[in-house]
Amino acid sequence: MDGLINAIRNARETEKKVEHYFTLSVDVKHALLHDLAKEKSEDVGVFLNAIYPEEPDKNTRKMIRKMIFRLKSSGIRVDEPGPEGASALHRIEEVSDNRAYLTNFDYGQSRLLVAAYEIKRNTYVFLNGEIHFREGLRELMTSPLDRKNLDMLFKAYRENTVEPAYVADISPVYAAYIIEEGSRMSGRFSDAVQSLKSFVAHIKDPVGQPEQIYSLPVDKDTPVPAIQDILSHSIFTPFTLTWDGIDEDRGEYNSQGAQGIVIPRHMIEEKKGSCIDRLIATDGISSQVPRLKRMLEDYAYLLYGTGGHGHYRGIVSALGTDEGLRQMIIHFVRKSLEAADDKKTAGPGLIVNPYG
Repeated sequence: MDGLINAIRNARETEKKVEHYFTLSVDVKHALLHDLAKEKSEDVGVFLNAIYPEEPDKNTRKMIRKMIFRLKSSGIRVDEPGPEGASALHRIEEVSDNRAYLTNFDYGQSRLLVAAYEIKRNTYVFLNGEIHFREGLRELMTSPLDRKNLDMLFKAYRENTVEPAYVADISPVYAAYIIEEGSRMSGRFSDAVQSLKSFVAHIKDPVGQPEQIYSLPVDKDTPVPAIQDILSHSIFTPFTLTWDGIDEDRGEYNSQGAQGIVIPRHMIEEKKGSCIDRLIATDGISSQVPRLKRMLEDYAYLLYGTGGHGHYRGIVSALGTDEGLRQMIIHFVRKSLEAADDKKTAGPGLIVNPYG
Protein backbone atom coordinates (compact mmCIF):
# COMPACT_ATOMS: atom_id res chain seq x y z
CA MET A 1 0.00 0.00 0.00
CA ASP A 2 2.75 2.46 0.95
CA GLY A 3 4.55 1.66 -2.29
CA LEU A 4 1.49 2.50 -4.37
CA ILE A 5 0.92 5.75 -2.43
CA ASN A 6 4.54 6.75 -3.04
CA ALA A 7 4.14 5.95 -6.73
CA ILE A 8 0.96 8.03 -6.95
CA ARG A 9 2.90 11.03 -5.63
CA ASN A 10 4.81 10.86 -8.91
CA ALA A 11 2.62 11.54 -11.97
CA ARG A 12 4.70 9.36 -14.27
CA GLU A 13 3.24 6.07 -15.58
CA THR A 14 -0.26 6.97 -14.46
CA GLU A 15 -1.73 4.14 -16.55
CA LYS A 16 0.21 1.47 -14.66
CA LYS A 17 -1.00 2.81 -11.34
CA VAL A 18 -4.58 2.89 -12.61
CA GLU A 19 -4.27 -0.70 -13.86
CA HIS A 20 -3.04 -1.82 -10.46
CA TYR A 21 -5.87 0.03 -8.73
CA PHE A 22 -8.49 -1.92 -10.71
CA THR A 23 -7.06 -5.25 -9.53
CA LEU A 24 -7.86 -4.33 -5.90
CA SER A 25 -10.93 -5.34 -3.93
CA VAL A 26 -13.39 -2.64 -2.83
CA ASP A 27 -12.14 -2.79 0.78
CA VAL A 28 -8.51 -2.35 -0.28
CA LYS A 29 -9.50 0.51 -2.60
CA HIS A 30 -11.22 2.26 0.31
CA ALA A 31 -8.16 1.80 2.51
CA LEU A 32 -5.97 3.23 -0.24
CA LEU A 33 -8.25 6.24 -0.75
CA HIS A 34 -8.40 6.83 2.99
CA ASP A 35 -4.60 7.06 3.09
CA LEU A 36 -4.49 9.20 -0.04
CA ALA A 37 -6.91 11.66 1.56
CA LYS A 38 -3.98 12.77 3.73
CA GLU A 39 -1.98 13.74 0.63
CA LYS A 40 -2.16 17.27 -0.81
CA SER A 41 -0.70 17.29 -4.33
CA GLU A 42 -1.65 17.70 -7.97
CA ASP A 43 -0.33 14.19 -8.68
CA VAL A 44 -2.97 12.71 -6.37
CA GLY A 45 -5.59 14.75 -8.25
CA VAL A 46 -4.37 13.34 -11.57
CA PHE A 47 -4.70 9.81 -10.21
CA LEU A 48 -8.18 10.42 -8.79
CA ASN A 49 -9.40 11.86 -12.10
CA ALA A 50 -7.99 8.84 -13.94
CA ILE A 51 -9.77 6.22 -11.81
CA TYR A 52 -13.08 8.02 -11.30
CA PRO A 53 -14.81 7.43 -14.68
CA GLU A 54 -14.39 3.64 -14.64
CA GLU A 55 -14.88 2.98 -10.93
CA PRO A 56 -18.01 0.73 -10.80
CA ASP A 57 -18.84 1.18 -7.10
CA LYS A 58 -21.08 4.19 -6.32
CA ASN A 59 -19.78 4.63 -2.77
CA THR A 60 -16.20 4.60 -4.00
CA ARG A 61 -16.97 7.21 -6.65
CA LYS A 62 -18.53 9.35 -3.91
CA MET A 63 -15.32 9.10 -1.90
CA ILE A 64 -13.27 10.14 -4.94
CA ARG A 65 -15.49 13.18 -5.61
CA LYS A 66 -15.15 14.32 -1.99
CA MET A 67 -11.36 13.92 -2.17
CA ILE A 68 -11.19 16.00 -5.35
CA PHE A 69 -13.37 18.68 -3.76
CA ARG A 70 -11.12 18.81 -0.68
CA LEU A 71 -8.00 19.12 -2.83
CA LYS A 72 -9.53 22.03 -4.75
CA SER A 73 -10.70 23.65 -1.51
CA SER A 74 -7.14 23.53 -0.17
CA GLY A 75 -5.85 25.41 -3.20
CA ILE A 76 -4.54 22.42 -5.22
CA ARG A 77 -5.15 22.71 -8.98
CA VAL A 78 -7.36 19.72 -9.87
CA ASP A 79 -9.61 19.18 -12.87
CA GLU A 80 -13.26 18.33 -12.39
CA PRO A 81 -13.83 14.53 -12.61
CA GLY A 82 -14.80 13.35 -16.08
CA PRO A 83 -18.15 11.70 -16.89
CA GLU A 84 -18.66 8.15 -15.63
CA GLY A 85 -17.83 5.50 -18.18
CA ALA A 86 -15.56 7.79 -20.27
CA SER A 87 -12.05 7.29 -18.90
CA ALA A 88 -9.40 9.82 -19.77
CA LEU A 89 -7.10 6.85 -20.32
CA HIS A 90 -9.60 5.10 -22.63
CA ARG A 91 -8.91 1.81 -20.86
CA ILE A 92 -12.10 0.15 -22.06
CA GLU A 93 -11.64 1.16 -25.69
CA GLU A 94 -8.14 -0.36 -25.74
CA VAL A 95 -9.29 -3.78 -24.55
CA SER A 96 -8.93 -6.18 -27.44
CA ASP A 97 -7.74 -9.54 -26.15
CA ASN A 98 -9.73 -11.26 -23.41
CA ARG A 99 -9.58 -15.01 -22.76
CA ALA A 100 -11.25 -17.54 -20.51
CA TYR A 101 -11.10 -21.30 -20.02
CA LEU A 102 -13.34 -23.61 -18.00
CA THR A 103 -12.87 -27.24 -16.97
CA ASN A 104 -15.35 -29.97 -16.16
CA PHE A 105 -15.88 -31.02 -12.53
CA ASP A 106 -13.27 -33.37 -11.10
CA TYR A 107 -13.74 -36.35 -8.77
CA GLY A 108 -14.03 -33.99 -5.81
CA GLN A 109 -16.82 -31.96 -7.51
CA SER A 110 -14.53 -28.99 -8.18
CA ARG A 111 -13.73 -27.23 -11.43
CA LEU A 112 -11.34 -24.48 -12.42
CA LEU A 113 -11.96 -21.27 -14.31
CA VAL A 114 -9.09 -19.12 -15.57
CA ALA A 115 -9.53 -15.83 -17.37
CA ALA A 116 -7.53 -12.81 -18.47
CA TYR A 117 -8.80 -9.32 -19.27
CA GLU A 118 -6.55 -6.91 -21.16
CA ILE A 119 -6.46 -3.59 -19.36
CA LYS A 120 -3.90 -2.06 -21.70
CA ARG A 121 -1.88 -3.36 -24.62
CA ASN A 122 -0.10 -6.58 -23.55
CA THR A 123 -1.07 -6.15 -19.89
CA TYR A 124 -3.79 -8.25 -18.26
CA VAL A 125 -5.66 -8.86 -15.06
CA PHE A 126 -5.46 -12.64 -14.60
CA LEU A 127 -7.87 -14.56 -12.39
CA ASN A 128 -7.92 -18.16 -11.27
CA GLY A 129 -11.01 -19.50 -9.48
CA GLU A 130 -11.94 -22.87 -7.99
CA ILE A 131 -15.68 -23.56 -8.00
CA HIS A 132 -17.32 -26.43 -6.13
CA PHE A 133 -20.56 -28.00 -7.37
CA ARG A 134 -22.46 -27.46 -4.11
CA GLU A 135 -20.37 -24.89 -2.24
CA GLY A 136 -19.72 -22.38 -5.00
CA LEU A 137 -16.60 -20.22 -5.32
CA ARG A 138 -14.01 -21.59 -2.90
CA GLU A 139 -10.88 -19.77 -4.04
CA LEU A 140 -10.20 -16.73 -6.23
CA MET A 141 -6.83 -15.28 -7.07
CA THR A 142 -6.23 -12.17 -9.20
CA SER A 143 -2.97 -10.61 -10.34
CA PRO A 144 -1.57 -8.43 -13.12
CA LEU A 145 0.27 -10.32 -15.87
CA ASP A 146 2.01 -9.43 -19.13
CA ARG A 147 1.24 -11.16 -22.43
CA LYS A 148 4.39 -13.29 -22.51
CA ASN A 149 3.80 -14.80 -19.08
CA LEU A 150 0.08 -15.17 -19.76
CA ASP A 151 0.74 -17.09 -22.97
CA MET A 152 3.19 -19.38 -21.17
CA LEU A 153 0.76 -19.95 -18.32
CA PHE A 154 -2.19 -20.82 -20.55
CA LYS A 155 -0.03 -23.04 -22.78
CA ALA A 156 1.27 -25.01 -19.80
CA TYR A 157 -2.21 -25.28 -18.34
CA ARG A 158 -3.74 -26.69 -21.53
CA GLU A 159 -0.86 -29.08 -22.21
CA ASN A 160 -1.16 -30.54 -18.71
CA THR A 161 -4.92 -31.07 -18.87
CA VAL A 162 -5.62 -34.67 -19.93
CA GLU A 163 -8.78 -36.80 -20.00
CA PRO A 164 -11.01 -37.20 -18.16
CA ALA A 165 -10.28 -33.55 -17.41
CA TYR A 166 -11.54 -31.26 -20.16
CA VAL A 167 -10.80 -27.60 -20.78
CA ALA A 168 -12.39 -25.36 -23.40
CA ASP A 169 -12.50 -21.72 -24.35
CA ILE A 170 -15.54 -19.86 -23.07
CA SER A 171 -16.73 -16.29 -23.38
CA PRO A 172 -14.85 -13.94 -21.02
CA VAL A 173 -18.23 -12.37 -20.23
CA TYR A 174 -19.64 -15.78 -19.32
CA ALA A 175 -16.57 -16.46 -17.20
CA ALA A 176 -17.44 -13.40 -15.13
CA TYR A 177 -21.02 -14.68 -14.83
CA ILE A 178 -19.78 -18.05 -13.49
CA ILE A 179 -17.51 -16.34 -10.96
CA GLU A 180 -20.39 -14.13 -9.78
CA GLU A 181 -22.72 -17.13 -9.60
CA GLY A 182 -20.17 -19.07 -7.53
CA SER A 183 -19.66 -16.05 -5.27
CA ARG A 184 -23.39 -15.88 -4.56
CA MET A 185 -23.39 -19.55 -3.59
CA SER A 186 -20.41 -19.33 -1.25
CA GLY A 187 -21.05 -15.81 0.04
CA ARG A 188 -17.39 -14.99 -0.59
CA PHE A 189 -15.32 -12.67 -2.82
CA SER A 190 -18.17 -10.23 -3.48
CA ASP A 191 -15.77 -7.27 -3.59
CA ALA A 192 -13.60 -8.94 -6.22
CA VAL A 193 -16.71 -9.75 -8.25
CA GLN A 194 -17.68 -6.08 -8.32
CA SER A 195 -14.25 -5.19 -9.68
CA LEU A 196 -14.50 -7.98 -12.25
CA LYS A 197 -17.77 -6.56 -13.55
CA SER A 198 -15.97 -3.39 -14.58
CA PHE A 199 -13.72 -5.40 -16.92
CA VAL A 200 -16.57 -7.06 -18.80
CA ALA A 201 -19.13 -4.25 -18.84
CA HIS A 202 -18.25 -3.23 -22.40
CA ILE A 203 -17.26 -6.62 -23.86
CA LYS A 204 -19.66 -7.90 -26.51
CA ASP A 205 -20.07 -11.66 -26.84
CA PRO A 206 -22.86 -14.02 -27.95
CA VAL A 207 -22.76 -15.88 -24.62
CA GLY A 208 -22.99 -13.93 -21.39
CA GLN A 209 -25.89 -15.75 -19.67
CA PRO A 210 -26.85 -19.46 -19.47
CA GLU A 211 -29.95 -18.97 -21.64
CA GLN A 212 -27.73 -17.86 -24.53
CA ILE A 213 -26.05 -21.28 -24.59
CA TYR A 214 -29.24 -22.75 -26.05
CA SER A 215 -29.01 -20.80 -29.31
CA LEU A 216 -25.42 -21.35 -30.45
CA PRO A 217 -25.15 -21.86 -34.24
CA VAL A 218 -25.12 -25.52 -35.27
CA ASP A 219 -25.74 -27.23 -38.59
CA LYS A 220 -29.28 -28.59 -38.40
CA ASP A 221 -28.11 -31.83 -40.03
CA THR A 222 -25.62 -32.55 -37.24
CA PRO A 223 -26.44 -36.05 -35.95
CA VAL A 224 -27.51 -36.25 -32.30
CA PRO A 225 -26.45 -39.32 -30.26
CA ALA A 226 -28.85 -40.97 -27.84
CA ILE A 227 -28.89 -39.26 -24.45
CA GLN A 228 -27.27 -42.25 -22.69
CA ASP A 229 -24.46 -42.20 -25.24
CA ILE A 230 -23.99 -38.49 -24.60
CA LEU A 231 -23.84 -39.02 -20.83
CA SER A 232 -21.27 -41.78 -21.38
CA HIS A 233 -18.86 -39.19 -22.80
CA SER A 234 -15.65 -39.03 -20.75
CA ILE A 235 -16.32 -35.39 -19.81
CA PHE A 236 -18.92 -36.80 -17.37
CA THR A 237 -16.66 -39.58 -16.01
CA PRO A 238 -15.39 -37.85 -12.84
CA PHE A 239 -18.70 -36.44 -11.69
CA THR A 240 -21.06 -38.14 -9.24
CA LEU A 241 -23.75 -36.74 -7.00
CA THR A 242 -23.54 -37.06 -3.24
CA TRP A 243 -26.04 -36.44 -0.47
CA ASP A 244 -26.58 -37.15 3.22
CA GLY A 245 -27.32 -40.85 3.72
CA ILE A 246 -25.97 -41.94 0.35
CA ASP A 247 -24.23 -44.99 1.83
CA GLU A 248 -27.49 -46.30 3.30
CA ASP A 249 -29.33 -45.57 0.05
CA ARG A 250 -26.61 -47.33 -1.93
CA GLY A 251 -26.93 -50.36 0.28
CA GLU A 252 -30.71 -50.49 -0.20
CA TYR A 253 -30.38 -50.01 -3.96
CA ASN A 254 -27.77 -52.72 -4.40
CA SER A 255 -29.67 -55.17 -2.17
CA GLN A 256 -32.53 -55.41 -4.65
CA GLY A 257 -32.62 -58.95 -6.02
CA ALA A 258 -30.09 -60.25 -3.47
CA GLN A 259 -32.57 -62.02 -1.16
CA GLY A 260 -31.38 -65.51 -2.07
CA ILE A 261 -34.20 -66.27 -4.47
CA VAL A 262 -34.18 -65.97 -8.22
CA ILE A 263 -35.99 -62.84 -9.39
CA PRO A 264 -36.37 -61.97 -13.07
CA ARG A 265 -34.02 -59.26 -14.22
CA HIS A 266 -36.85 -56.92 -15.23
CA MET A 267 -38.33 -57.12 -11.73
CA ILE A 268 -34.97 -56.21 -10.18
CA GLU A 269 -34.73 -53.22 -12.49
CA GLU A 270 -38.26 -52.17 -11.56
CA LYS A 271 -37.37 -52.29 -7.87
CA LYS A 272 -34.21 -50.27 -8.49
CA GLY A 273 -36.18 -47.80 -10.58
CA SER A 274 -38.68 -47.35 -7.76
CA CYS A 275 -35.79 -46.76 -5.35
CA ILE A 276 -34.40 -44.03 -7.64
CA ASP A 277 -37.84 -42.42 -8.05
CA ARG A 278 -38.16 -42.23 -4.26
CA LEU A 279 -34.71 -40.68 -3.90
CA ILE A 280 -35.30 -38.07 -6.59
CA ALA A 281 -38.27 -36.79 -4.62
CA THR A 282 -36.18 -36.29 -1.46
CA ASP A 283 -34.77 -32.89 -0.59
CA GLY A 284 -31.22 -34.23 -0.63
CA ILE A 285 -31.41 -34.69 -4.40
CA SER A 286 -34.22 -32.35 -5.50
CA SER A 287 -32.36 -29.41 -3.96
CA GLN A 288 -29.40 -30.17 -6.23
CA VAL A 289 -31.40 -30.27 -9.46
CA PRO A 290 -30.89 -26.54 -10.29
CA ARG A 291 -27.12 -27.00 -9.90
CA LEU A 292 -27.20 -30.16 -11.99
CA LYS A 293 -29.08 -28.32 -14.73
CA ARG A 294 -26.51 -25.53 -14.65
CA MET A 295 -23.71 -28.08 -14.89
CA LEU A 296 -25.34 -29.65 -17.94
CA GLU A 297 -25.72 -26.24 -19.59
CA ASP A 298 -22.03 -25.55 -19.02
CA TYR A 299 -21.06 -29.01 -20.29
CA ALA A 300 -23.11 -28.40 -23.43
CA TYR A 301 -21.09 -25.21 -23.91
CA LEU A 302 -17.79 -27.02 -23.25
CA LEU A 303 -18.65 -29.78 -25.71
CA TYR A 304 -19.67 -27.20 -28.28
CA GLY A 305 -16.34 -25.46 -27.81
CA THR A 306 -14.42 -28.70 -28.39
CA GLY A 307 -16.34 -29.51 -31.57
CA GLY A 308 -18.95 -31.85 -30.08
CA HIS A 309 -21.90 -30.17 -31.76
CA GLY A 310 -24.04 -33.33 -31.78
CA HIS A 311 -23.57 -33.82 -28.05
CA TYR A 312 -24.32 -30.13 -27.53
CA ARG A 313 -27.58 -30.43 -29.47
CA GLY A 314 -28.59 -33.51 -27.51
CA ILE A 315 -28.05 -31.89 -24.11
CA VAL A 316 -29.84 -28.62 -24.86
CA SER A 317 -32.70 -30.56 -26.44
CA ALA A 318 -33.06 -32.78 -23.36
CA LEU A 319 -32.89 -29.76 -21.06
CA GLY A 320 -35.78 -28.24 -22.98
CA THR A 321 -38.27 -30.80 -21.63
CA ASP A 322 -39.16 -31.98 -18.12
CA GLU A 323 -38.80 -35.60 -19.16
CA GLY A 324 -35.41 -35.00 -20.74
CA LEU A 325 -34.11 -33.38 -17.58
CA ARG A 326 -35.62 -36.17 -15.48
CA GLN A 327 -33.82 -38.85 -17.50
CA MET A 328 -30.50 -37.08 -16.97
CA ILE A 329 -31.17 -36.79 -13.23
CA ILE A 330 -31.94 -40.51 -13.11
CA HIS A 331 -28.64 -41.21 -14.88
CA PHE A 332 -26.56 -39.36 -12.30
CA VAL A 333 -28.45 -40.78 -9.31
CA ARG A 334 -28.04 -44.30 -10.67
CA LYS A 335 -24.36 -43.68 -11.39
CA SER A 336 -23.80 -42.48 -7.83
CA LEU A 337 -25.63 -45.47 -6.34
CA GLU A 338 -23.70 -47.94 -8.46
CA ALA A 339 -20.31 -46.38 -7.69
CA ALA A 340 -17.86 -48.79 -6.06
CA ASP A 341 -17.37 -48.54 -2.31
CA ASP A 342 -13.74 -47.52 -2.89
CA LYS A 343 -14.89 -44.83 -5.31
CA LYS A 344 -12.37 -43.08 -7.51
CA THR A 345 -13.81 -39.93 -6.04
CA ALA A 346 -11.50 -40.59 -3.11
CA GLY A 347 -8.50 -40.16 -5.43
CA PRO A 348 -6.76 -36.92 -6.41
CA GLY A 349 -8.68 -34.24 -8.25
CA LEU A 350 -8.23 -33.32 -11.87
CA ILE A 351 -7.71 -29.62 -11.40
CA VAL A 352 -4.34 -28.64 -12.81
CA ASN A 353 -2.23 -26.13 -10.93
CA PRO A 354 -1.41 -23.66 -13.69
CA TYR A 355 1.74 -22.65 -11.85
CA GLY A 356 3.17 -26.16 -12.23
